[in-house]
Amino acid sequence: MAAVGRLGFLVGILVLFFAFGLNAQNVTNLGKPISIPPSQFWDGRDGPWSTFRIEVGTPPQQIRVLPASSQSSTWLVLPEACDQPDAENNCDANRGRTYKRNTSSTWEEYGQYELNTFLEERVNLTGRGGLYGYEKLSLGWTGDNLPSLEHQLVAGIIDEAFYLGSLALNPRPMNFTDYNNPIPSLMESLKNMSTPIPSTSWSYTAGSHNLAPKVFGSLILGGYDSTRFEPNDVVFPFGADISLDLQVSIQSVTATLTDKPLLSTGIISYISTLVPEIWLPEDTCKLFEEAFGLVWDNQTELYLLDDDLHKSLLQKNPTVTFKISPEVSGPAVTIDMPYWNFYQTATSDYIGNSSGLYFPLKRAANDTQYVLGRTFLQSAYISADYDRGSFNLSQALYPSSATAANVIPILPPRNETNSPGGGSNGNKSSKSGLPIGAIIGIALGAVVLIAILATIIFIMRRRKKNAKKPEAHELEDTDAKNNQRHEVTGDGLKYEVGEGLRHEVGGDSHHKIELSAGGEQQKPVEADSGSLAVYEMPAEEIKLHEMPADKVKLAEMEGEGHLVENSPALSTVSPERRGTDTSELEQVVDHDQAPLTQPVVWGQRYRR
Repeated sequence: MAAVGRLGFLVGILVLFFAFGLNAQNVTNLGKPISIPPSQFWDGRDGPWSTFRIEVGTPPQQIRVLPASSQSSTWLVLPEACDQPDAENNCDANRGRTYKRNTSSTWEEYGQYELNTFLEERVNLTGRGGLYGYEKLSLGWTGDNLPSLEHQLVAGIIDEAFYLGSLALNPRPMNFTDYNNPIPSLMESLKNMSTPIPSTSWSYTAGSHNLAPKVFGSLILGGYDSTRFEPNDVVFPFGADISLDLQVSIQSVTATLTDKPLLSTGIISYISTLVPEIWLPEDTCKLFEEAFGLVWDNQTELYLLDDDLHKSLLQKNPTVTFKISPEVSGPAVTIDMPYWNFYQTATSDYIGNSSGLYFPLKRAANDTQYVLGRTFLQSAYISADYDRGSFNLSQALYPSSATAANVIPILPPRNETNSPGGGSNGNKSSKSGLPIGAIIGIALGAVVLIAILATIIFIMRRRKKNAKKPEAHELEDTDAKNNQRHEVTGDGLKYEVGEGLRHEVGGDSHHKIELSAGGEQQKPVEADSGSLAVYEMPAEEIKLHEMPADKVKLAEMEGEGHLVENSPALSTVSPERRGTDTSELEQVVDHDQAPLTQPVVWGQRYRR
């Protein structure tokens, strides 16, 4: 039993290692997340924002960009933007470096079309269109060892509304003339690489310029950085409109400067990484004015901060708390925004005079303008998962530069084996099985191991059964001259074979059992003459083995086959009996098509 138990345990361990190995190999094949390094620059005219580095073209041109949560094409500022009469000094550097398409051997022009700015247009961010084409695009800069992709869709822009270039994060394809020839997005291309990102997902937080020391933003494709947020289990489903995926409900807004709630009733809002400010109802903005002492400037349509007010607010260090949820009621996430994330430094061309501070809160004219922009994302961490159609919002953290990033993949639904618990992606709270290939592999491996185990058990049982079958032996003495009496130490009773009661096997028995003549505890067998050869005692001189008369009593066999007396010595003759365990979107959902992008002519503005 012990041997078989050990064997079963070992086979069980083999099964576990086999399954684990398959699963580990499967996770490896899913690829790994990509952490795009921050550029180490703070760019922008509406505030210093942490940008990220990419390279475009051949030879590669280093460009600094912001993430674009709603875009399927990467936007690049063209040199023509700095050729305008009102262009600022050092325009090329201030705008994150322009893309010189005429110096790139891999540029393929597609045509001039309208930019897809459905949400941004709601808050007056419009452009004259973009010059679309295909280009080589590398994530990070040379030496970062990040993927480089050929033939990626990019759009050259010249408008000041979108001051910096942007990296496309939306995985849905672009459509121009019809829906029959969609152009793959950057995220889809990354998902289809030989070493892909694990899922069509991304995570972002804007960082904080005003924190001492400054903390750069974080942008992960296919995963999240667990050191940058406080986990929670609230899952936000995507909005019904594919152009407004990141829809949330703001249940309440409060501030430590006042006991009054700053939001009278819950509202539906949208998150955008391209919009810099926070847009809230006008009555909420007036309550902010009362609590913070803000003054609305009608010319710039901004809340400008003078030095005295700014110093006073720094001393008070107020905190604004947003209670965000998927619905107007129900489980919610609390996002605390300290004052140092509520003031920004704008350039002179943005605020109309010399550079200065402003409070990035905007008055919304209607409910279509309720937007939480990059200002909000300084204090919030967002992960969008297009495979599951949901996202997570968490309180952002600001680890020190000595803290290493802990990048964790967001697996596609069918490949997810456990739940990280809240994490950057609350939709991971539900477990999912392995993919079909891994399931088949594990099943086949288990079948093979079970077959091996069954074979081993069968062989062991067969051996055990054979061990039970008695074999015929001839009694012989290897040393007839020096043959001596064999004595068995017993309990003092005298046993002598051949005297007293005799035990005989019934006539219907197959074998006749006699006492062993040697030290081996074997039972000599005489076979029936009708079927087997007859084995006889050798004709040599053989001495009878008797029990010493001075130590044991004589024991005889009864005709019924029962021992008259038993002893520990005789009980050992019997042989011991032995016995023998990532409605989901796997690529980009084909039926979720973005609106057709319309052709444009430079200089003409397009409004929806």
